[in-house]
This record gives sequence, C-alpha cells and structure tokens, in this order.
Amino acid sequence: MFIALGALLGVIALCPAILILDGRILPSFVPFLAAVGLILTSIKLPAAEAARFGKIAKPFAIAALIPASWMLLQLLPLPLSSTPPWSRISDLAHPVWASVAGGFPHGVSGHVSVDVGATAMALARYLSLVGVILLAIAATINRQRAESVLVGLTAASVLIASAAALYEIFGVGSAAARDEALDSASLGVIFSAACLMLVFERHETGHARPGYSRSKFQVATLSAFAAFVICATAVASARSGSLLFSASCGLLIFCAVILVRRFDLGRWGAAAIGVTASVIALALVSGAAGNSSDLRLAFVRKDPTSLELTQRALADAPFLGDGAGAFAALLPIYQSANPGPGEWGPATAAAKLSIEMGRPMLWFVVAGATIALLALLRGAATRGRDSFYPAAAAACVATLTIQAFINVGLFDTVTPLLGGIIFGLGLAQSQGRSSH
Repeated sequence: MFIALGALLGVIALCPAILILDGRILPSFVPFLAAVGLILTSIKLPAAEAARFGKIAKPFAIAALIPASWMLLQLLPLPLSSTPPWSRISDLAHPVWASVAGGFPHGVSGHVSVDVGATAMALARYLSLVGVILLAIAATINRQRAESVLVGLTAASVLIASAAALYEIFGVGSAAARDEALDSASLGVIFSAACLMLVFERHETGHARPGYSRSKFQVATLSAFAAFVICATAVASARSGSLLFSASCGLLIFCAVILVRRFDLGRWGAAAIGVTASVIALALVSGAAGNSSDLRLAFVRKDPTSLELTQRALADAPFLGDGAGAFAALLPIYQSANPGPGEWGPATAAAKLSIEMGRPMLWFVVAGATIALLALLRGAATRGRDSFYPAAAAACVATLTIQAFINVGLFDTVTPLLGGIIFGLGLAQSQGRSSH
C-alpha cells in the first residue's frame, strides 16, 4: 500500500503545480496516477481493509454511476427519422443534428450532445475523479495513512493560497486561475483547522507513548495555525462576500461538530446548533439573492454581458442538456460580434451543469451532496477520536456546494481533486474498526 499511498500523494502534489505553473500537460498525469494506485490497491490491500473498503465505497460507487450513465446517454447515436417508432427516439437528439443532417449525402446520426468529443473527454475526467476518490478511500482506511493525506492536502492548499494571496495583495502572478485558487484556499481553511485538531488529539493521547516531545507538539501547532492564517488571508484578500460566506459556512460546520463532541452536547445540543445556524444561513442567502428567481445566478456578481450570455444558454438548454463539456462549442452562438472579456463562459458551475447536463442532473447533484453531508455528519457523531476527518469532509462538501452557485471553479481541475480526496478521506474514517 506504500506505492498506492504515494500515487495519491502524487495527485495532491500535482494540484499546486497545475495552478502555479499553469501546466496544460500536468492534468494528464492524474488519471495515470489514479489507475496505478487503484491497480496496486486491488493487489496489495489487506483482506480486513478490503472488506471495509467494499462496505464504505459501495454506496458512493452506485451514486457515481448515475452521472456517468447520463453522459453515456448523451453520447449514444440516435437515428434522425420522422417515422414511428424512431420519431420518439429522434426527439431526444439535440435539434442541431437535424439542422446539419441535410448537408451530408448519407445523413448523420443524432446525439444528445452537440459535441461528442467534448462529452467523451468530460466523461473521462469524471471517471478519473471517481477513481481518485476510490483511491483516497482505500488509502486512508488506515489511520497513519489518513494523517499523511490530511497533511499533504493542507500543504498543497497552503501553496495555492500563498500564490493567491500574493496576486490579490501585491499583484504578483497570474489571474488565469484566480477563482480556482481562491476556492482551493477556502478548502485550505478547513484542512488546516482539521490539522489543528489532529495535532491536539495526538497530544492528548501521546503522553504515554515513548519518545513523546512537547516541543514537537508546539512546532506542529504553530505550523497548522500558520497554514490556517495563510489560507484565511487569501480568502479575505479576495474581498468577495460570497466566497467568504462559503468558507465561513464550512468552517462553522466543522467547529460546531467539534464543540458538540468536546462538550458532549448530545443530540439536542447538536439540533439546537443546527437549527440556529440554518436560520441564520437562510436569512443571509435570502438577503443576498434579493429578487432573483433563479438560484443558479442569484449569488454571482459579474458583468451584465456574461450574465446575459448564461441566461440565454439556460433558456435554450433542452431537458437532457447540450452535452457534458459542450459549452465551448455553443459559446460562439451566444457571443456578440465583438465579445468582451467577460463572455468567456458560464457564470457559475450550477448554471454550466444545467446547460450541459440538464436541470434534473443539477438538483440530483445537490440532493446527493446533501445526503453525503448528512452521512458524514452522522459518521463524525458516531466516532470517538478522529471524528475531525468526517467533520472536515462534511464542511468541504458544504463549502463546495455553495461555491457551485458563486463561480465556475468546480469545473476546473484542482478544486474537484482536493474536494474529492478529502471526501474519500472522510468516508474512509467515518466508521471505526469497532463498528464492523
């Protein structure tokens, strides 16, 4: 399992390199590392850990099949015919295929997607992310490996946050991946808070261990606190109320779980904290949304041309979507003759998901994120020590769900990887050995 853990840490190490070095080739190493790690995991995973892995990963794998099946449906060739029974099947194809079929002497098959190649690439990226999450679950069932992965996630997010803070405060660096870097920095706030809890818990249980050193505890505490300050500074320097709200919600969820555990508040105490926090959050969300009726664009503050482009694409999107990854093919249709700098893409990840996969898939993903959040919170409540792992994963799920309605960073490379790895780590550590 050492090499499999190395593959996972290699994926984590790629994250800051992809953003800081602006590498276009580096993301191609992610599926390679995930595949190598999964192959070695299938060979080397001990029997006891394999049984736990199967029990933990099965619900996630079943849920992950639904978006993959949806993308496969978008790729299927569909006959373009007006005669029964093919006419009903032809209605599923995007109208663009019927409009171009007359230009080919032998006709063409239709598809739900307007860009089959882009949808195939989107499916490959999605399966790579699922593979990384499964690798994270398998690699972090062991407590020592889980510690290494959490520290690695924190270190990667600190590097990204440092680059983001340098650009926001001093103008040093590039703005090409600004939103993605800030999203990753907001996750780093939660990673570093989890590291602080890791250090504190190991300090509590480490007095009886041989070789215990108080100086190591102090250095580890200062390091985790410094990481928290760097990530928080990057988020604050963006001067974005929406981003600050998403990061704060995640951090408050994490702190609430720790408080309930530390002060033994029980179910009623947890319910009181949850209801109070929900009321405050709903009030803030209602105020931020204003009179907007479309939640997919209610919390984003971009130039009017970018919002208008997204609104027109949303209005034209069919029930099954235009095809995963196909928005770039549609962009010239909605751009004006002299496109401005704000017309490069959809305003939010939620809007892009609705355009490419259809509105039903958006709300399926939101419902799945809610179920995952509750499952992780339940895992944190039933664990003794190490409950901060599922608590941190639940906090990151909440932060990323909010960010989906703020910007489009979830469709980049780094933020989904960091979020997917902490999600897999939280799932792996949501059940202790005694629960089996």
